[in-house]
Amino acid sequence: MTTENTAPVEHFVDASRQTGAIWGLHCKDGWVICDSAIYEDTDVMPFWSTREAAEIHCVDEWSEFAPVAIPLEEFVDEWLVDLANDAVMLGPDWGDDLSGEEIEPRELAEKFVLQ
Repeated sequence: MTTENTAPVEHFVDASRQTGAIWGLHCKDGWVICDSAIYEDTDVMPFWSTREAAEIHCVDEWSEFAPVAIPLEEFVDEWLVDLANDAVMLGPDWGDDLSGEEIEPRELAEKFVLQ
């Protein structure tokens, strides 16, 4: 999910700005949340910059989930604040194997503001 000259998080920020939305996976029971592969006793909420990238993960144990768009302004102004308060990390544009960077909500918010 990266371009030659762009790191994954920066690509996520750029691509999300272009579409005006962030994509998460949701079902009747709520949003997808995973255990962190890096931090003990920490949850990670994966998000994607495109519907297609999110939809790839709606298989197996996540087959009941569907991609849901979150308007970018709402994501930055509300979601990132709430996730920071809950100490939940973010997984921007995780790949097919559900691996990738884990970033703090405040750090991601700064990237949206500064870039």
